[in-house]
Amino acid sequence: MKSLVRVKEGSFPVRYDGVTYKAGEEIEVLSDHAEHPSFEILAVIEPPKKRGGKTAPTSETEPTE
Repeated sequence: MKSLVRVKEGSFPVRYDGVTYKAGEEIEVLSDHAEHPSFEILAVIEPPKKRGGKTAPTSETEPTE
């Protein structure tokens, strides 16, 4: 799961996935990393729910006479 966080004002720049983010910038991080003292958590991003691969059988049958 991921979280949307903002780098806190007064924090040193944060490097995440090879990119440097300065105070006030928003980024998506893994929820495990969102608890870092330099981050303010804005939202938790829920993964989209997976739909079941099975479908209900249809009632399309040929009419009988």
